[in-house]
This record gives sequence, structure tokens and C-alpha cells, in this order.
Amino acid sequence: MKRNRIPLMLLAALCLCGCAQQNPPADSTSSAETESSSGETANSAGGIAVTASEDMDADYQDLITRYFTALDQDDYAAYAETVYPPYLEQYTAFLEKNGSDPETAFHEMRAQFDEDGYEGWHFTDLQLSYYPEEKLDLDGFFQAYARAGFYGDEFIEQTKAAASEIRDVQFTLYALYTGDDEPIPVVSGREILVLKTEDGCYMFG
Repeated sequence: MKRNRIPLMLLAALCLCGCAQQNPPADSTSSAETESSSGETANSAGGIAVTASEDMDADYQDLITRYFTALDQDDYAAYAETVYPPYLEQYTAFLEKNGSDPETAFHEMRAQFDEDGYEGWHFTDLQLSYYPEEKLDLDGFFQAYARAGFYGDEFIEQTKAAASEIRDVQFTLYALYTGDDEPIPVVSGREILVLKTEDGCYMFG
């Protein structure tokens, strides 16, 4: 059995999840098969079982599932379709200044889940809920990206103006490593930003 620990998070340059708030991790000993009493479980086309709180927008649930399915299947094109296009443009420019590109960064992000001694892995379970609005520091979240040099204040204001809604989603992700009997939490109690525009729902990062 693979040791029960949380490996490196998604690359900070790509996700920056949880930079604005300091949250305790979810209980890493809880079963991936445990369904929230206030949620419903559905299976995605990619094979990830999703447990979401009852108030979770179905469009956001589908979006986040597609995001992690793309990561699971090492499908950059599918991943890029989930990301807010203006953000992806800013991110691409940032990476190119540093001698990289978003597709390379995507594959490097995926490699963070690799473990010595294991031939492979796949995501099995995804748990989703909204981060409490009263605790949300949206400006702090955006500023975390700004401090990293991704963009400036003008882009932040443009994003806020274009979005009809911006939500902070807390998630826990499980993976099963080849040869193991049970999946383990590889990302616990972290956050990711989603938004709605007139063109659809997107991941921010």
C-alpha cells in the first residue's frame, strides 16, 4: 500500500490553489467511497466518481470533473478547453517570458502525482463543496496571482466585470496507484476558482 500522504500539489505556477486562505486539510483517513449526507454522487465519463454538495452548480461540477479528467488522461487540449481564455492568454505570455509554454507546464503539473516504484495511477474520486462565502477573500486570491507576476490589476478588474459569478470551490481528490488496493487522497481540502461569463463556465487557473 502506498504511504498515506499528500504529495506535491499542482504546480504553484499553474494553480495557486489556497494561496489566499490557510485551510486545514481534509481528514486523509476518510474513505473515498464515503458520500456526504448532503451530496449526490455521479460517475463522469472519465471514470472519476464525483461527490458534490447539494448546492453545487451542475455546470461547475461538470467543469471541474472535465478539468481533472483531462489531467488524469494527460489530455492538454481537453484541459485548455476548461480554462478561462483570457487567463490562458495571460498565463501563456507569463510562461513564454520564462522559457516555457502551457502545454509543457501541464505535463509537469501531472508529473507531480508520479511516485517512484509505481508504474502509473489514475484519479478515482473527487469531492466538491463551496468554500464558505463569509470566509472568502476573493481579492486576496486574485492578488496571489498578481504577486506571482501572472497579470496586473487591470486584468483583475476586467475579469470581475466579465464574470456574472465567481465561486471558490473546495475539493479533495483521490488516486489509485498501480498495484495498490485502495485509493488515497492526493489533494485534500484545497481550493480552486471557477467563474461564469456569457460564454460559459471556466476554471481560473
